[in-house]
Amino acid sequence: MKTMMRVLAPLPLLALTLPCVAQAETGVEQEQAAATNAWGNAIYDIAPDGRVEYGVLDNGLRYAILQNERPEETVVIRFGFDVGWVDEEDDELGLAHFIEHMAFNGSTNIPEGEMIKLLEREGLAFGADTNASTGFEDTIYRLDLPRNDPELLDTALMLMRETASELTIAEDAVDRERGVIQSETRTRNNYSIRRLRDYLQFIAPETRYSARFRAEGTVENIDAAPAQRLRDLYGRYYRPDNAALVIVGDVDPALVREKLVETFADWEAQPDAIERIEGGTIDLDRGTAAANFVDPDVEHIVVIDRFAPHDRRESRQADFKRSLLSSLGRAMVNRRLEKIANAPDAPIISGGISSGDFFDLYDQSTMTVQAKEGEWEKALQVGEQEWRRAIEHGFTDAELAEQVANFTRVYRTAAEQQDTRRSGSLAGGILSTAKTGRLFVTPQTSWQLFQDMIGEVTPEAVAEVFREDYALSAPLVHVSTKQAIEGGESAILSVLDASRAVPVEAPQGGETVEFAYTDFGTPGSIVADETVEDLGFRQIRFANNVRLNLKATDFEKGRVRFNIRIGSGLLSIPDDAVGTGMFISTSLDSGGLGKHSYDELRQIMAGRDVSNGLSTQSDQFRVGGATTMADLPLQMELTTAYLTDPGFREEALTRWQALLPPFFARADATPQGVAQFELPQVITDGDPRFGIPSEAALNAITLEQARALTSAQFASAPIEISVVGEIDEEAVIAAVARTFGALPERAETLQPFIEERQVSFTSRKAPVTLSHAGAEDQALAQVYWPTTDDDDAQEEATMRLLASVMRLQLLEEIRENLGASYSPGANSAMSDTYDGFGSFSASVVIAPEDAETVFETIDAIAAGLRDAPVDDDLLERARKPMLEQLAKSRRENSYWLGMLSESQLRAERLGRYRDYEERLLAISPDMLREAAAKYLRDDEALRIRIIHQSLVDTE
Repeated sequence: MKTMMRVLAPLPLLALTLPCVAQAETGVEQEQAAATNAWGNAIYDIAPDGRVEYGVLDNGLRYAILQNERPEETVVIRFGFDVGWVDEEDDELGLAHFIEHMAFNGSTNIPEGEMIKLLEREGLAFGADTNASTGFEDTIYRLDLPRNDPELLDTALMLMRETASELTIAEDAVDRERGVIQSETRTRNNYSIRRLRDYLQFIAPETRYSARFRAEGTVENIDAAPAQRLRDLYGRYYRPDNAALVIVGDVDPALVREKLVETFADWEAQPDAIERIEGGTIDLDRGTAAANFVDPDVEHIVVIDRFAPHDRRESRQADFKRSLLSSLGRAMVNRRLEKIANAPDAPIISGGISSGDFFDLYDQSTMTVQAKEGEWEKALQVGEQEWRRAIEHGFTDAELAEQVANFTRVYRTAAEQQDTRRSGSLAGGILSTAKTGRLFVTPQTSWQLFQDMIGEVTPEAVAEVFREDYALSAPLVHVSTKQAIEGGESAILSVLDASRAVPVEAPQGGETVEFAYTDFGTPGSIVADETVEDLGFRQIRFANNVRLNLKATDFEKGRVRFNIRIGSGLLSIPDDAVGTGMFISTSLDSGGLGKHSYDELRQIMAGRDVSNGLSTQSDQFRVGGATTMADLPLQMELTTAYLTDPGFREEALTRWQALLPPFFARADATPQGVAQFELPQVITDGDPRFGIPSEAALNAITLEQARALTSAQFASAPIEISVVGEIDEEAVIAAVARTFGALPERAETLQPFIEERQVSFTSRKAPVTLSHAGAEDQALAQVYWPTTDDDDAQEEATMRLLASVMRLQLLEEIRENLGASYSPGANSAMSDTYDGFGSFSASVVIAPEDAETVFETIDAIAAGLRDAPVDDDLLERARKPMLEQLAKSRRENSYWLGMLSESQLRAERLGRYRDYEERLLAISPDMLREAAAKYLRDDEALRIRIIHQSLVDTE
């Protein structure tokens, strides 16, 4: 589902599509466009990206082509139609989405069930590379081609052409797909969606956007609508003048244009213009109003909205400047809210303000604050008063300086990396301009505009724009709580009125703080330096046993990716304290450092590309992220400081305790939540290292305990650092030498933790029933088989491919033939941490009454895999996407970072990267059958169903 409202674009996207801004500048005359591009988008005084070729066929189809070599030898296609939920009539509810599904279920030249198989044979995985989505106003089809060969491009364009006008939408195919649609609807029926529906009905009750979002009657209409009604909607909106096709990749634009014209020129234009449906109106004179959404699983959220008539802005320098000023104001308010949320006695967990348009109908400004459990009144006061503080008192020089530094980093980094942008994001950005009418521009253009304007920005200028953007209609206050607010709307409005009566003081200017962690002693010396020739990377060891791995690539211009592996993670934490690992991952950064609070660090690191804190994994503590060569030395200093002087401040603990109630409220809100929280405990007979500890155990964590349990690992456990990307190797070595390399001697090898690596898969075989408290029609059927660890690399690859084979069979049998589930899955998880432990599983979201049928189907598939070799076509449809993904990943820094991350401390695993492709290619149908016979035994299967709590007693 697409984002609910198109707010002003996040900063990175300013480099792509200049956002619409809320208010026009008084007295400034709107200049005429100098020209338009082929799509009719106006060009004023900002140059569009000249590398994009735009065109329109005689039949009205808009197209755009961009040659881009990242990732190399790949192509992405985005095919958008201007039709969505708001275009449906009352008896068509849900049918725009239904048509999206039918695009994969038969057309004039592709029999039902063959489109996905055809793509799988070409190496495209369903879901990952082949997908579609329907939103309020558009439907988008996506193909990510793993190769740029002309034949595959021909196939992809042919499939898009079939989607354009050749879908058969046969009655029997429609009937089979109804269950799949209902399964998807059930899966997405959660408290967040219910809250959003209630919110839209409150703020925009007279619009089609609120009326069509998860509308009442959609489920019934999906079950009852005849195929002809789908064909009517399809014929009305799937037409060339209502579509845009974008192709971006490592291609010859002239060749693509030729193929595109050849494929789509015969798509017939329709003589009459599309009759557009009005979206509706919002009553701007409604006055102050409030509403309370109640759900036992929802977070306590306060939203304050204001509206004004929509003032459309264009891609012009004046609009860019105004957008910049508005964005800076929002960023400063959001920083204030962050400081409030990080205080030890904070009544809120988070907060943020945004501004944009409500589907081009109205300008909208929104303050959203998540309260601690039961503290919605204080959250409303915080939101109202911080909004008003900014309007009444503006901003300080120190606040502006911090955000200018952050904005400068984002714009500059985007410009530096312009030449290695990814085709998928480029295609999405280009396609969005078909709807918005704005220009697609380069990051370099945005960076130049930013530099030209930022010198003139003052707190007063930002405040002036902020006041105009946020002084709109009377506020509409939507409050979400677990229990109904006593007094309802009047109680909410009373809290609002009381807050308005409280005077707000001007913000205080902050002092500049210098980073206190720049000297860790004498830089370390190198005692070993080798090159792994066949894989092209360098391995270094310092005298204190800190390891460093380096690989230079050109996949991401100006970008450096790093991974810092420390010690043994959860293996080093006693069973009765494993929750401390979760605390470290979630809250170490918010505890700051001994000499700096988290908020001081945010100020110090403004404009710098660094990552705070670290995460706890089963066998390591880890810090990873992306930065630049300029900021890598600071990243090394910061992480070394977290190891040597973590703050463990009180605000980290109070923030952690505030996060627990909403976290646990979600534990039984859906079957998937129950699976996450409880299933790991079921399959390990309650082993505390698996699943989520109890709320009481997590609340009992103390700062002293966290410090004590991590001190030894932080002080002396092995460290391995890997850096990949556009790097200066000697500069990286110097940065590591004077930080990690300067630390006292570390252990040379990882501790074995032999006893801690022992885990047993449950011996129970009786079916297990668990319960959830979400929607009554949601259930989850799962089957688990015990396997083993991943010591045998060939067996691990074989089991991974077996899971891919089973997933395709589940999709065909359960989704396509039974229509019982939207996205059944299979997975092989063979541990690289715990000895002899692993599992193979099938998981299917279902209606409760379908459980037995689904279990029988899974059993039959498993029996078929045990009893006979799979056919060659199925094997290749499972294997080819895996091979193509491997080939694609080798052109990404993340792949190489994964390879390097423990290439010294666990050197024996490096060979897995060398021969993984050969292992996949070596797998035969007989090997899959033997693996299934060994592990997928009927007497070893553990069947688990998760159903609504009201149904448990009837089982």
